[in-house]
Amino acid sequence: MRDTRYILYLAMPLFAFLDESGHYQYTHQHGNYLVFAAVITADPMLFNAEFATLKYELLAEGICLSRFHACEDAQAVRNRVFTILAASPHYAVHSIIVRKNRVNPVLHKYGPYSIAYRTMLRYLIWNKKIDRLHIIVDTVPDKSQQIALKENLKKRAEEILIPAKIPFTIDHHDSTAHALLQAADYCAWAIYKKWHAKDVRSYVHIQGRIRNEFDIYAQGDQVYY
Repeated sequence: MRDTRYILYLAMPLFAFLDESGHYQYTHQHGNYLVFAAVITADPMLFNAEFATLKYELLAEGICLSRFHACEDAQAVRNRVFTILAASPHYAVHSIIVRKNRVNPVLHKYGPYSIAYRTMLRYLIWNKKIDRLHIIVDTVPDKSQQIALKENLKKRAEEILIPAKIPFTIDHHDSTAHALLQAADYCAWAIYKKWHAKDVRSYVHIQGRIRNEFDIYAQGDQVYY
């Protein structure tokens, strides 16, 4: 059988669909992890047909959804989405794990964006021949958070990709616009559930597509709460 693990990086340009999972409140009650995930593919139309078909199958069953969103969807819906994700070899998942209780309070609010995106972009281009990188990011409802997201991603992209001479674009869209943004949401959520609650029921469906779960503060010993 043909090894499909590297097909993603033979056809250029690459598309990176980014999302995150976790809460930005720094308390035990809101969990100790943030997860930043990128779904990488050479096929930006991946999952369009499958997700559309599933949406209308669900509609016929009396369930009307404008998008798939892991934390809001019923478990029965999640199971069907993860079945779709598990069936495709044509994407990879990169993730960055942030232990919130090790984040210096001066970086609270949205400081982890800068740290996570710098590390994420370095992983995305490491040892890969990329002609162009198109980055598509899910929007967030909080205006100040959206501003922080845009500013930090732009700065980190300029810092990492320009010296590497990789042309890039960055677009911020609602997840309803792209099946792959919805896939990124599901992947981020599955990884978050593994780290936050040691719940791998969803994680196992995408485990074979995950290329890294880089725990930024794994070696740290300073705990702030």
